[in-house]
Amino acid sequence: MPLKARVARTPPPPPFPKKATPNAALHARAKFHPPGVLYKKGGTMRAPVQRLADLQTREEALGYLQDAFRRQLEASIDAHTEPNTSISGDYSVRQAFNVLLSPTEQRAFFQQIVSDRRYWPRIKSLIGNPPFSFLLPEDEGLLRAGGICKNRANLHTTVSNISKAPDFGEGHFRDDAERTYRIINHDLKDASLPWQNISTQQQLVVDVRLKMYSHKTKVQIFRGTDGAKGNKASLMFPRPGEEVVWHLNRDLEILGSYAITVRVDSGKQKVRFSPIARLLVTVTKI
Repeated sequence: MPLKARVARTPPPPPFPKKATPNAALHARAKFHPPGVLYKKGGTMRAPVQRLADLQTREEALGYLQDAFRRQLEASIDAHTEPNTSISGDYSVRQAFNVLLSPTEQRAFFQQIVSDRRYWPRIKSLIGNPPFSFLLPEDEGLLRAGGICKNRANLHTTVSNISKAPDFGEGHFRDDAERTYRIINHDLKDASLPWQNISTQQQLVVDVRLKMYSHKTKVQIFRGTDGAKGNKASLMFPRPGEEVVWHLNRDLEILGSYAITVRVDSGKQKVRFSPIARLLVTVTKI
């Protein structure tokens, strides 16, 4: 069930103060569901979600995230947490936001939550620092980027909408060279999640992130120095025509390990020297 976007009509917020000041609006209690419980239409209750693999549809994923964000908001209010400060549970919710939603859905979700001013001090810990790769130029007036992270001028990225490193989380897939992949072009008409219902000959737009190494380790791997951990493939992006085996993120597995093979059709690096690129691939084997 697509999430309807509601653009905030409130003016950009002032810089967040160093100390949070309790007020009636901030501490107004939001109605929320018990932790980890999904509620479907008609009031049907599902079992608690222990792993992201327990979620099987986009509707369930959106419901889970809405509950999780509300839960973290309530906890921060109860603890009088300072703006832009993380609390226990924020990291897991942020990872779920990156894995479960496509960029289009992330944009709609972001527009919805920022219409509630109480979420403004929680954007940094629940979603991350701007600029956000999932936002568009017309979203610039939703919030003031400098209120979320000091010295940030833009909410949306002005360089490239290819994913940033934090956007990957644990990713959807990983290959034998420890490169991480995130599916971008999920069909919103498909009720399944981005990594599900993939078929042969299907074309996918994905972002790939190379494994991070120190400069010294990179040199050792490239030269084949004894004791170097990693292989040369981990230092470069897959090339057009190359076939790569992807392994599903273990947190997303339902019935054990799952792998697919893709052929790289084309690719574009985010910026020069970036460890991230966008690829167009074709699925050749399930």
